[in-house]
Amino acid sequence: MINFVNRVSGLAHRFCLGLLPRSLISFFTVGALGMGVHLAIMKAGMIVLQLDFRIANLIAMIGAATFNYYFNNAATFSDKTLRGRSILVGYALYMGVTSLGLAISMGVSTIAYARGLPPVIAAVCGIVCGSMWNYLMSYAFVWRLITAVIAKRAR
Repeated sequence: MINFVNRVSGLAHRFCLGLLPRSLISFFTVGALGMGVHLAIMKAGMIVLQLDFRIANLIAMIGAATFNYYFNNAATFSDKTLRGRSILVGYALYMGVTSLGLAISMGVSTIAYARGLPPVIAAVCGIVCGSMWNYLMSYAFVWRLITAVIAKRAR
């Protein structure tokens, strides 16, 4: 899967003539895969477990965020890959800084669902709205910050 993300990101980067950062393209590639994870978890929660949309959507957000964190760590930010204890600290920090993106996503998707959009479309609306915040915050506060701390300790 990591090779797939790297290949797709490389092709898209060349297609965009290098105008978009490769890490942004990779982040959105992982996010697209995460969207599939999100929708699968949400639909399973609604159909199999008979969960309310909001509960199924929240569980799906947490599952997809976890998926995205681990794949972004391995592919998107491979030059700053977190290992050992740092991966757990990074996960906690990632969930913290992206919680606003998750809240934005939850708010938008809940409103869209309440206005009559199908669950999948409502969830996608929310995901799109929270994605850019999540990229900027995770890059700035997770991989960049933690790798800087690790580098400082190594000196």
